[in-house]
Amino acid sequence: MNPESLVFFNLQIYVLGFILFMILSRTVFARTAGVISLVINILGLISTSNFLVNTVGTISLHYEWISLEESSISFTLLINPQTRFMLFLVQIISGFVNLFSLKYMAKEPGVSRFFAYLNLFIFSMLGLVLAGNMLQLYFFWELVGFCSYLLIGFWYTKPSANAAAIKAFLLNRLGDASLLLGALLIYYLYGTFRFDDFAHGEIIVREYWYLDGGQWQTVAMVLIFGGVMAKSAQLPLQVWLADAMEGPTPASALIHAATMVVAGVFLLGRISVLITPDAGLWISSVGAATSVFAALSALFQNDLKKVLAFSTVSQLGFMVTGMGMGEVAASLFHLTTHAFFKAGLFLCAGAIISYMHHEQDMRKMGTLIKALPAVFGSFLACSAALVGLPLTGGYLSKESILNAAWVYGLNGSILHLMVPVLLTITAFITTLYTVRMVVMVFFQREDSPVDILLDTTKKTVDGALKSFKDLLTGDNKGSGEEKVIQLVRSLGIYDIVTLGLGISALWFFYSPSPVHLHEVWFFQEFGGVKEIYDWLPWLVGFLFLAGLLISYNQTLEEIRRFYFKTPAPAWRVSFALLAINQFGMSRMYENLFSAFMRSPILRMIQKIEVKGIDAAVMKLGKSSVYFAQWAGYIEKKYIDAAVMGSFQAVKKLGNWMRTQGQGNVQRYLLIWVISLVAILVLLILL
Repeated sequence: MNPESLVFFNLQIYVLGFILFMILSRTVFARTAGVISLVINILGLISTSNFLVNTVGTISLHYEWISLEESSISFTLLINPQTRFMLFLVQIISGFVNLFSLKYMAKEPGVSRFFAYLNLFIFSMLGLVLAGNMLQLYFFWELVGFCSYLLIGFWYTKPSANAAAIKAFLLNRLGDASLLLGALLIYYLYGTFRFDDFAHGEIIVREYWYLDGGQWQTVAMVLIFGGVMAKSAQLPLQVWLADAMEGPTPASALIHAATMVVAGVFLLGRISVLITPDAGLWISSVGAATSVFAALSALFQNDLKKVLAFSTVSQLGFMVTGMGMGEVAASLFHLTTHAFFKAGLFLCAGAIISYMHHEQDMRKMGTLIKALPAVFGSFLACSAALVGLPLTGGYLSKESILNAAWVYGLNGSILHLMVPVLLTITAFITTLYTVRMVVMVFFQREDSPVDILLDTTKKTVDGALKSFKDLLTGDNKGSGEEKVIQLVRSLGIYDIVTLGLGISALWFFYSPSPVHLHEVWFFQEFGGVKEIYDWLPWLVGFLFLAGLLISYNQTLEEIRRFYFKTPAPAWRVSFALLAINQFGMSRMYENLFSAFMRSPILRMIQKIEVKGIDAAVMKLGKSSVYFAQWAGYIEKKYIDAAVMGSFQAVKKLGNWMRTQGQGNVQRYLLIWVISLVAILVLLILL
């Protein structure tokens, strides 16, 4: 198959999957939806792999859609290195989610509907990634938002899930309106929507309303970033993301790992050539502020999924900051590593919640190392990547952004310097809430974390070495191969998925070296960090050790207070409540909405609607009824009467003609003569 056919095949199978699962949802075959969905996902991965192997460089496919006098709008597929890695990334994460959902969603009555939404979501993300122009991307951007609404509100019988879905939908509509305005302004400035025209295009508008073309470009980028703020949950439009945890955990993993929330980061990468210095400072400042804000919110959460949700917002702040600084490669690299370790954390959380009979409060967990050893190992590896410890992919990607941030800050103004300071603070807070999460969920709370880690690591290494030795030599109880087979058979779906994602969080998937940034294959493809500070890893390492000690002791104290019902210091309670409630921002939006609903402007609009528009519609309806009645009267009185009269006349004429056919030849001759005379008279007169 040629590249064009592979791309369309990849898109079509997910659309067909959506249609098929919606049809199956009311049949006895609904339970097979998960297996079919996984097969579709595997086919998509195979076609994508084939596509990656057989294409190089940039490919642009155009299909004319709307023809204008001076230009045209085309359905365009832009395939470049960014497109290729995102196509693979979205589908590999979706594959893990599909496999995990086979067990997690098995007993749900709407399981076929869930997989239908999942396939439509994947199609939407692939369409967004392949879009070659802003208008086409906006269409799929909206479709992604709609699919996330369906997945968040999957349990539509729960009022909280419905409210969360509506909240996400409405806040994203605000951002989408801003994005559309920005896209139209870019079209006004450049005369094109196509991404590949921006790199070598020129602004055709020199000055308008006291602003030159470059200033209008800054305005356009700020407007486009408004859409990114909503989709990627940046301040102040981030309040929907924590409530999105009302959806199924696999949907949360898909939305918060490599799909919807990173769509904004991907868009910034697509149009990075348009980001002006002023717009870049605004973008990086918002991203850095969001990272600190969300990390503080995660630090005081007790719900496991909400900790991960706020962690996602914080890490998205890192990516957005990188885009604002112009470090596209570093941001996309962190997007990639984050996709794997955050999907791993969410799916581990799903396994934990399932084991705990849907309990999500971390304070009620603990001592799960022995019960869920494979999940613990994966959770620990993914948590290490989240913190940014060496030997993980997260270390390489976070170090690259922190390095770029310090270069950006030390070579700019005081505003530029605030960016790396905020990101470094975020790195410290990330250690605090990650250690707290691991200790609360897994550790035997009276033991030392160092002893537990050393003991678990020793047992894991010893077991791996023994299995490897048995595999090579065998023993009296059976061959090594049989032991490996027995081990694999003993693993469940949860173990396989979480172990796979845990392994993918390690460094060797991204670089031959666990510490040297210049050897990362991603930077060799997209360009690397310009300057590397040798002192930065030492600073981050010191912050990790300090955070480990502080967080462990504080977490044990917090658990003791929870079980013994002893109150915490008043200031801590106040700050925790503030952080848990997103520093009042969610309440602020509720108050603004309530105030708007009670505002005089809205009442005036309501009066205009009721007394003006509704009244006009009612009068128009009554007028239509009167006109219909009058038309009916005319029809019955005149038109029907004329028709019936003609019918009766023809009928009478026919009856008369029939009475003349008596077999009398003289009468026939008389009629013939009279008719002939009548015809002659008519001919003479005419």
